[in-house]
Amino acid sequence: MHLRSVELINWRSYRHARFNFPTPYRERNVILIKAPNEYGKTSFFEAIALGIFGREGLVLVPRAKASLHGNADEVINTSYSQFLANTLHYRAIDIGLAKCSVTIEVEDDNGYPIELSRIWHFRKNGQHKPSDDNLTIFQGIEREPVTPPSGITNRDQWYSDWIAQNFLHPSLAEFFLFDGEQVQRYANREMSEQVRKGIEGLLGFPILKSLKDSLATYAQNQRLSAAAPSDKVVDQVKQDIGRILEQKTKKEQICDEASMAIPKLQEEIDEITKIIGSRGEGTQALLQKLIQDEGRYREEARRSFESLMVLIQKDVALALAGHKLREHTINRLEEEKILEKWEAGKNEGALNFNRFSKDFLHRISTLDPPLDKIRLQKIIKAGEEAWEALWYPVPNGCAENFRHPYLKGTSRQRTIDFLQSIANHSEGEVKEKAERFNLAMENAENSKREWQELETSIPEIEKYTQKLKELSEQLGKLTSERNEANFGLEGLNTELGKKRAEFGRYIERKGTSRPALRRANFADKYSTLIQELLQEALPREVGGVAQEMTRVWKAMAHHSNRVDKIEITPECEVKMLTVNGEDLHVIDKSAGASQVFTQALITAITKVSGRAFPFVVDTPLARLSREQRIGVLKTFTDRTGQVILLSTDEEVIGDKVDAIRDRLLVGFELKISTSNGIAVTQVQNLDLEDI
Repeated sequence: MHLRSVELINWRSYRHARFNFPTPYRERNVILIKAPNEYGKTSFFEAIALGIFGREGLVLVPRAKASLHGNADEVINTSYSQFLANTLHYRAIDIGLAKCSVTIEVEDDNGYPIELSRIWHFRKNGQHKPSDDNLTIFQGIEREPVTPPSGITNRDQWYSDWIAQNFLHPSLAEFFLFDGEQVQRYANREMSEQVRKGIEGLLGFPILKSLKDSLATYAQNQRLSAAAPSDKVVDQVKQDIGRILEQKTKKEQICDEASMAIPKLQEEIDEITKIIGSRGEGTQALLQKLIQDEGRYREEARRSFESLMVLIQKDVALALAGHKLREHTINRLEEEKILEKWEAGKNEGALNFNRFSKDFLHRISTLDPPLDKIRLQKIIKAGEEAWEALWYPVPNGCAENFRHPYLKGTSRQRTIDFLQSIANHSEGEVKEKAERFNLAMENAENSKREWQELETSIPEIEKYTQKLKELSEQLGKLTSERNEANFGLEGLNTELGKKRAEFGRYIERKGTSRPALRRANFADKYSTLIQELLQEALPREVGGVAQEMTRVWKAMAHHSNRVDKIEITPECEVKMLTVNGEDLHVIDKSAGASQVFTQALITAITKVSGRAFPFVVDTPLARLSREQRIGVLKTFTDRTGQVILLSTDEEVIGDKVDAIRDRLLVGFELKISTSNGIAVTQVQNLDLEDI
């Protein structure tokens, strides 16, 4: 998978920008984006992270999220909406266009395009709500829209699962999308924590843990259904479990809110009034995009309607004809297929008969002693009858004649296959096609309404008044609430486990509703099996990561000949061993060495994963020496997948560029201009020879 393009509209300092990326070929897989600090590199990185993963991508954004596993000095997570409140370009706010968008087009591993577009809408007061996101996905050359099947209630979760399957699971994403600040933050932690997190992502632990919890809940629900309604003991335990779950929900909510928010003490009392003197590039670009979207949706509606009509007029009509008639027709076509094959063989033989007859006559006429005329004629007639007998009797199941002469060869077989497939059609298929048509028309009308409203507002000069009030709690209070909630959750989980075990033992003794209890027991067994798998799988995987990490670290680090190998214990403790078995990792604790060590882990995880997802790195060379920088760059770019390097104007330059020049595919430079005092990032292509 590689990126084809990234388009930003009203995203931070980008009014409207589009990055077009050529397809990697041979060893040329590196895209270099250069700019001084605060020119838009990190904004581009954040656009990819949030554009693909949405709310789940917030963990990839250092200035929005500090690690949940960090110490007290680290910044707590800001909320998704609070972070997005600062992404909308100021000029968009001024003109009343309260939306920004990121459109990402990729080519998957099979060579088919996927376009993913997110639009974030903002309220009149400039605030964003999680429900204000709009995600659209088109897949394939025909740009088929990707939408949840009918009956799916949690559409956001369905899209999240689809992206995890077709792009990358969020648990692995931070090893493919990271920046220098993130690497430095990792380098300050215990390496065992980093290794554990990486290998758990490789093995899909987050999914397995979620499944384990779901199975435990399912088992409990089955046992609840097995209880007698009048049993007082059961009622009391059920009430206790319900009370614990309710308390858990409240504390989890407190924990989530505290962990996803940074105190943002901002109150704007005065109304802001500005005269808008220009349309703005981003506004015009969004207008064109909405018009294009309308056309695409209407084209999808047209295709859906045609597909529906074909289904109704042909497939459904034949389905109504009945199974017996279709079966009779299929049998007749099979008989005619045999007849066609028989006639083809017979006709092919007839073409060679004259040659056979002439050669046969010559051979018997030269026999010694010669045959008299009567015997000669009898032998010739017997040969002709024997030749004709090759084709008789006709094969079993052969038709007497062609009732459907217009169907020959593959056309007949396609007709047979089609008639056999008729029985597979259902009412749901018709309903799904009708729903797709209605949805496409609804989206088309929405896009039309939006661009018409936008078009009428573009030429106008209007006053835009915004009053923003937001009261947030102090950082210390949020930290205290989060820690208190986490501590309380630990106790509640322990209590809940005991109550569920007590309830299970009681129901088992009662022996009622055995099927439900069997299902509960199966769920418990699978949950236990997953728990055992979680405990055993991680130690088994550390060897492969350690081997790859050794190779990568030796390519990056100073004095790599000092280390024989990197070893990872089953507990994920990391050791840098000399030939004599001395652990150098406890000795070398410099900032540069720690950062190289972390970068080696990140590279090893991405290599072992086997995924070809784009590798996007924002300013990766801070705190490194010249030799380390060259080693890191060579190692990062030594991969088959696409690599995007976001570099300051002092990082990937000179000999660092020369070290990877044979891998450079394309280069961009970010420039800053101003519009009424507001910064606007522009994108310029670079000549690779001038880099």
